[in-house]
Amino acid sequence: MNFSRLNSFLNWQVRICNLFGIPIYLHITLVFFLWPALRGGGFGFWYSVEFAVLLVLSILFHELGHALTAKHFRLTRLSITLHGFGGFASSSGWGNPRQDLLITLAGPAVTFVVGILCTFIGSNGLHQAMAYDSSTIQFILIRSLGILNIVMGFLNLIPVLPFDGGNALRAILTFRLSPLKALRAVAHLGLILTPVMIVYGIISKADFLLIFGVISLVTSIATLVQSGGIRMGEVFADRRARKEDEAAARRRKEKNEAFVADVHARQREREEQERLRKLLGED
Repeated sequence: MNFSRLNSFLNWQVRICNLFGIPIYLHITLVFFLWPALRGGGFGFWYSVEFAVLLVLSILFHELGHALTAKHFRLTRLSITLHGFGGFASSSGWGNPRQDLLITLAGPAVTFVVGILCTFIGSNGLHQAMAYDSSTIQFILIRSLGILNIVMGFLNLIPVLPFDGGNALRAILTFRLSPLKALRAVAHLGLILTPVMIVYGIISKADFLLIFGVISLVTSIATLVQSGGIRMGEVFADRRARKEDEAAARRRKEKNEAFVADVHARQREREEQERLRKLLGED
């Protein structure tokens, strides 16, 4: 088997358009993502195609939330790729932790807005529908899209890599830790949370949660292996070391303040003695 050709095929993507100056790419793995949707949900092939297209558009809106926020902060080389597991927005340039956090949360914010709007429009349309016809099916699809976006939005905010919840937690931890230590802390947390997600997904037959858990478990392990290995006690050891450093810094500060206070007290004492000598007429 020619693995180079297989690898080339799996890396294939095509640029379809530019939105707001941001190139949009479709990855070959999008076919695997669309296939379950195209199998239909009882409405027929073309309605399934429509739902799949709407789902991809909602993912595109999510990634535009990331990309446009990054563009606002003047990051460069922006692009969006839609692939078999959703999509990702990439950029170049340095952002501070606050900017990183805002860029990360912009995507879920758009997803929730899309979800709430679609759920409202679909539910309201179904209440007003007079008969079960093609328009009723359209409202069902819109409401289903809205509910799916809300569910995906909450799942995406679970604090595990590579999803937005994990990246948001990484950005928050970067306020106190180095970027590498923050990344490793979130990856270690993923090793704790993802087995719970996987087991619960299997027991409750929640396919999305199971998929999220498996992806996150693989990502967490790969991140740790590539950045120094799995060391579950690392976070606590770093925390103890940081507390010890802070305590030592406080002791040095207190010692320095005590020394300065002593110097000032001695200086005041000398000045007072000098004033008394002058008052008593002593040379």
